Amino acid sequence: MVYGKELLVVVLTGTVLLGCTPARQKEPLTIRFEMVDFRLESEPGCSSDSSPCAFYQVTYPKFYKLESAVNVSLQRRMDATVSMGNPEAEGKSMKEIGDDFISNYQEFEQEMPDLATHWFYEAEITVEVITDSLLSLAVHEEYYTGGAHGGHGTYFISVNPQTGAEFVLDNLLKPGYNATLTKLGEGVFRRVHEIPDSVSLEANGFEFADDLFHLNQNYGFKKEGIVFYYNSYEIASYAAGPTEVLIPYKDLRDWLR
Repeated sequence: MVYGKELLVVVLTGTVLLGCTPARQKEPLTIRFEMVDFRLESEPGCSSDSSPCAFYQVTYPKFYKLESAVNVSLQRRMDATVSMGNPEAEGKSMKEIGDDFISNYQEFEQEMPDLATHWFYEAEITVEVITDSLLSLAVHEEYYTGGAHGGHGTYFISVNPQTGAEFVLDNLLKPGYNATLTKLGEGVFRRVHEIPDSVSLEANGFEFADDLFHLNQNYGFKKEGIVFYYNSYEIASYAAGPTEVLIPYKDLRDWLR
C-alpha cells in the first residue's frame, strides 16, 4: 500500500518558566515547546476543495526540557487523542494512525470509485495552562469521511509536567467539592442555553439520566477556570451542537487547595 507524503514543519515556538518551590527545584524549570505540523496525504497538495483524496494533519506542541519519561507519556496521550476514538488505534503512534487513515481511504476509493470524495482529519492541540504542577492541553479535531456531515470534537489532556501523572480534579480541589462543582456547572449550563431554573433540561432537548444535570469526565483547565466540554451527540442531537461549561476559579475559591 502506498501512503501519503509525510510533512513535519515547525510553525511556532514558545517558552514557559515554571516557578518551583526551593524544596523541589533550586531554579525555575524552563520548558520550551514548538508547535509543529504533522501531515500525511494520499496525493501531494490534497485539500478539502481538491479532487478525491485524503489528508491527515495534526498541529501539536513538541516539548523540551521535560524529563524523557514525561515526554514519552505525554506524546502517547496526544497520539491516543487524535484517532477519532478508534479502539484499533490503541498504542499506535500518530504516524501509524495517519497511515491507517490514508490506507482506509485508498481501500474505499478502490472498492467504490464512484462514491469517492475527499476525506480529511485535522486536529490542533493547544497549550492552555502550564504551572509547576499542571500542564493542560486542549485537543480540537474536525474530520470528514463521507456521509451527510463530518464530525468534530474537543478533548483535554492534563498532566503533572514534573511526573507525567494525570492531573485530576482531586489534585486541585479539596475533598467534598462535588456538590458545589455540579451546582455551579448547572448554573453555567442553563445560562449558556437560556434555560430557567424552573424548566427541565429534558424539555429543552438535553438527555441527562433522570433529568438531573451532571458534569462529565471530559474536562480540562484554562487560565480562567475549569472547563467541561459536552461534544455533539453526547447529551443532545447533532443539531444542538456542543456545549462548553467554564467554571471560574474565583467561584471555587473556598475549595482550592
